[in-house]
Amino acid sequence: MFDRLATLVLKHRLAIVFTFALLTLASLALAPAINFNFTPQQLFEGRGDDASYRETFAERFGREDNLIIVLIEAPDVLAPSVVSFIRDLTYELRRVEDIVDAQSLATVATPRPDSLSAEPFLGDLSNQLASAPSPFQAPAVSADQARELGDFVLHEPLIAGRLISLDASSAIVAARIDTRFQDVNDLRTLNERVAERLAMYELPPDTTATLAGVPPLRVEIVDNLRQEQLIFVPLTAFIYLLVLIFLFRSPGGVILPLGTVLIALLTTLAMLVLTDYPINIINNVLPTLIFVIGISDSIHMLTRQAEEVEAGRPHSEAIRQMIRHTGVACLLTTGTTAIGFLSLFSAETTILRNFGWQAACGVMLAYLATILFLPAGLSFMRPARRIHTSPETPDAPRHIPTLERLLMRAGEALLARPWTVLTVSLLASGALIAQAAHVVIDTKILEVFSEDHPTYISTQTLEEDLSGILPIEISLESPERDRFKDPDVLTRIAILQQSAALHSIVLSTESPLDYLGAARAAITGDPEQRDLLPETPEQVEQLLLLIADAPDSRSGIHAFVTSDFRNARILLRVRDAGAKANLKLARELHANLEDLFPPETNISYRLTGDAYVASAALDSFIRDLIVSIFLALALIFLLMTLVFRSIKIGIISLLPNALPLLMTLGYMGWTGININTTTIIIFAISLGIAVDDSIHFFARFIEELPQTDSLKDAILNTYFGAGRAILLTSVLLLIGLSVLTLSDFVPTQQFGLLTAMTIAGALVADLVILPVLLYLVLSRFPLKVRKQLITTT
Repeated sequence: MFDRLATLVLKHRLAIVFTFALLTLASLALAPAINFNFTPQQLFEGRGDDASYRETFAERFGREDNLIIVLIEAPDVLAPSVVSFIRDLTYELRRVEDIVDAQSLATVATPRPDSLSAEPFLGDLSNQLASAPSPFQAPAVSADQARELGDFVLHEPLIAGRLISLDASSAIVAARIDTRFQDVNDLRTLNERVAERLAMYELPPDTTATLAGVPPLRVEIVDNLRQEQLIFVPLTAFIYLLVLIFLFRSPGGVILPLGTVLIALLTTLAMLVLTDYPINIINNVLPTLIFVIGISDSIHMLTRQAEEVEAGRPHSEAIRQMIRHTGVACLLTTGTTAIGFLSLFSAETTILRNFGWQAACGVMLAYLATILFLPAGLSFMRPARRIHTSPETPDAPRHIPTLERLLMRAGEALLARPWTVLTVSLLASGALIAQAAHVVIDTKILEVFSEDHPTYISTQTLEEDLSGILPIEISLESPERDRFKDPDVLTRIAILQQSAALHSIVLSTESPLDYLGAARAAITGDPEQRDLLPETPEQVEQLLLLIADAPDSRSGIHAFVTSDFRNARILLRVRDAGAKANLKLARELHANLEDLFPPETNISYRLTGDAYVASAALDSFIRDLIVSIFLALALIFLLMTLVFRSIKIGIISLLPNALPLLMTLGYMGWTGININTTTIIIFAISLGIAVDDSIHFFARFIEELPQTDSLKDAILNTYFGAGRAILLTSVLLLIGLSVLTLSDFVPTQQFGLLTAMTIAGALVADLVILPVLLYLVLSRFPLKVRKQLITTT
């Protein structure tokens, strides 16, 4: 097959180069049309009705994750100048397009004895917004007003610890944006509008104002991802360029591998454009994936061609032998990698299933460019050569370059003590498994930032001094109108709310009861009355008269119960403790809900909110990937067994391919790095790389075995033929990935470090453990049987 392919490529080399040039230009023309969609809700797609109910719930009550927060810090946020600034900024933000509301300690309306109408403490200035110029500035707050405001807000549970810290060192202005805005580009625009309005004001002395909340956090994460790619992908390509120049010292050895990668990358992007799939938070790793695989296969091809040239073959014949001997190995490596990604079709999450076929298509496009464009282009260029002098005549003794000589000596040392090597390897594997057992499947928002990052610090401040930014919500529904005016039901809600507040990760709780309690305290003038629950529906109606002056408003109690009182909401704000802690809380809440709202209450319940839905989705997402990795290992074992027609080869291939993953898991367990959305993708990519090296070693070994009666010589000749390419591709990838560790963005650091570690593990497994396993297993069979065991179709 590959003989005929080599003839076809050499015969039609000009047409192939021209076709790929046209394909590249067409793909380049389509590339600007690529869309970017980093909406986190993509992770929820395919997860049953959790996501759809979340949207329904948001339509009723709004989104708690759609708050752009301005965090204001000062020695005393209740100083008159700071209060004036907070008040004016709040009203100014209400004028911003697509911001539906803005609240702060200076504007929030809560019932109090001197104002049963629930007017803001400093008065309602909304009627001035239409005529006042920007920035909005009302008369300065006096010292007496500020003092009286402080006395009120620091003793009002609906404000203290939520809109102002208990020590008055920080406060927030919370701007609620329209619920339809979820795409990161829309969020970026809204963040910029808020930042522009904030920049209009001169801050009071010793006061800082910082954008925080989920929308700015999402935008910053996505912008960091984009910026990292714009910086590190070109930088990595430049380093690869220098290394390729050093390795092959010819235009063909430098231009063609990079050209192959460029063709594969552009055609993959064109495929996304034509199928109308955007770049998202998962498939944005495709450029790195294609770069790694394309470069690796190209180096294996060029190394084989250089070996043939230095053995005295003519240039065209060297290309023919390159395709004949390396093409099948590259096809196997690409096939196993593609199978690994296609195993993602077993995932529940839509975004993972799409990534599976996109990555599989991308690596196959890289293979086509490598097997067709690279040899066709190479035929027009000077042959790539390795870094040593060729033999003067074809009949001269084979010259063994320094690198190959070192590899063969290392191989001799390993084969001299195979049981020692295997024992040490198994002991090391056991130690790694022990460390890997400590790895936790978890993900946090703040894990993407270092602890000294401004966003990390501001979010921590919100959690420590205020009520945080992450919501878990409980929805209670009944078919009965006015069901949530029933005192018995309200008592059950109170018990649930009190129980939830005791949980270690819960920062605050809020429900209709908080507003009914505030109304009771205002009517009676006694703060002690706040915690007393209504005893009759009539008492509930009386309290509602005080706070129900805007039935369709989504502020106050109307943010927690629908106008027909059939659907109530309990809001829990939680610290960024991770998906594991959120799901533990969810299980406890479900148990409490089951006890408090049995079927006879005629009330159904469910959990929703961004923190819960995201945690459940991410947990499922990560577990989907873990299952797909094990499935990929099983498929790779099956494929290796079928291709090499030997179960023993399939079994032998498992340890070298699994050991790199174990090494990485062991390191993660030792250093405390969690399995999360970033690190689990690394395993999917690294598994393909690890399998590639072992297949190249197997393919060359099978080629060498029939040419000698010595198993040891066959393995040493494999070191000579394939060891160099395996070592060079691994070193090249390690050099390129090491650049990523210079990033300030934690996911990029982890991507570079953990992928490099997996590649280093694969290098050790394929050049140390795999040869020893082959030697120990096959040496037990007679020569004839041994050659029958290792015979390809």
